[in-house]
Amino acid sequence: MEVAVRKLVVLVGVFAALTACTSVGDVGRYKRYQVRSPAMEPTIPEGSTVTATKVKPGEYRPDAGDLVVFDPPDRPGWNPDGRPRILRVVAVPGDMIACCDPQGRITLNGTAQDEPYARVSEFDPPKAFEAITVPVDELFLLGDSRGMANDSSFNGTVPLTTVIGVIKT
Repeated sequence: MEVAVRKLVVLVGVFAALTACTSVGDVGRYKRYQVRSPAMEPTIPEGSTVTATKVKPGEYRPDAGDLVVFDPPDRPGWNPDGRPRILRVVAVPGDMIACCDPQGRITLNGTAQDEPYARVSEFDPPKAFEAITVPVDELFLLGDSRGMANDSSFNGTVPLTTVIGVIKT
């Protein structure tokens, strides 16, 4: 029974994450998005409106921890509806990332990361993945609600050029 409940929770989360956000405004250098997914909870609750600073392809310089709006790649798993998504940058080109250590934390370059913004629970466990080194011009993105997000743990890295905005929290 517990396994069935867990599977249902993950399926609901993946479906919700597939409809991540909708553009609700565009003013100069900024764009507003309606968050349509629980993937970034607790940092950004589903239903919230956020403002992102727009970036042009090649303009964004990533830092781990950034919240980004990106156009998901046209690959299986990432782009069923074509809507922009919001996720957190957890690894940049050249970083080695894996999940999970015994406490459920990601490891970055061999060091377990304390991420106070991440939500991990027995009902919402993160997806374990083997260590990978993020390729040049790619990003590894995760949702803060680790078990509910359709992110790089399921679909791999995304091109740096897909980032269209950065959110300051």
